[in-house]
Amino acid sequence: MSSRCCVKPIATIIKVKTSEAGIIGLEAALRDIYISGIIEEEQLKAALLEKVKKFGNHITPGTEVSYREAILGEYRKYMTTLRQKVDEPNI
Repeated sequence: MSSRCCVKPIATIIKVKTSEAGIIGLEAALRDIYISGIIEEEQLKAALLEKVKKFGNHITPGTEVSYREAILGEYRKYMTTLRQKVDEPNI
């Protein structure tokens, strides 16, 4: 009988400068920040970074600026996708 106690979360691969990085819980983090209603860019960057860290992603202090920019880029893509879904006519 198989047990699900040790199921590993799926990481989303994002581009951070010239490298790729796996971020666990990225979609949940994006959704949570969207729901929070934060709109100011610097607050968004800080909140997004903190949220992905809470999901267990280790981001060293020396790479935080790069990660903030990369995660903000993912948030913008997420918002574009949400807007497109809202704009689609119901069939």
